[in-house]
Amino acid sequence: MSLLNSLLCLVAAAGIYAALPKPSAPSGAVKPVCRPSIIVFDALGFTLGILFFSLAFIGMGSTTGALALISLCLLVPACACFPFFAVAVRQETSWVRFFGNGFEFTQFGLRARVPYDELKKVEVRLWEASGWVAWFQSTMGSIGHKKAVLLNGAESTNTLVFKHPANGTFTISSELIPDLQRILIGMDRAGIELPEGISEWQRKKIRRRRERMYGEPEKEAPKSEQVEVARIAALIEHARRQTT
Repeated sequence: MSLLNSLLCLVAAAGIYAALPKPSAPSGAVKPVCRPSIIVFDALGFTLGILFFSLAFIGMGSTTGALALISLCLLVPACACFPFFAVAVRQETSWVRFFGNGFEFTQFGLRARVPYDELKKVEVRLWEASGWVAWFQSTMGSIGHKKAVLLNGAESTNTLVFKHPANGTFTISSELIPDLQRILIGMDRAGIELPEGISEWQRKKIRRRRERMYGEPEKEAPKSEQVEVARIAALIEHARRQTT
């Protein structure tokens, strides 16, 4: 390839990258912690890709023998650019948004809307990991469509684990949630058992605040006097027929 063609390819690549749609998280959504920034991950990916792919293709096209084989091996480090791009895409297209009656977990653009009353169980779990493992978990997230993870990158974090019988498991660091008490109130209002890690004092506090916000739960309306009299009369009639 000539120098002019190479420059044209780089300009085209830059134009395509600038024109790519960048999804914006909705208002109130919680996004994953990204260290370093997304621009750094993209820059590393392009640097590795441009450098090693160019050397590999030029070497395989212009050399023979051992040099061509070495050029072919350069495709291995060149493929290291794809994880950097995957991280950037994950950070741009993953978030969680809570509602009054449930939450919406979005990962790689795939959304799962989960009402609280459909959850199987909610747990409070202490997540502990070493420095680079914690960074990897918060950066890469989870592998598999049945698990979604949103961590704050700390070596130790308290997480809320939402288990759904069909959609899988959703894990999020409690430190990332701006109003955790409001979420617990929504769960209590939906009739979901609060996690075991919450003390009895906190449970009572949550229920008191729920009653102030939404009022006390509706009680079954008492039966009217006429309905009760009719029921007693039916029982007497039924007993009379059995004795005759």
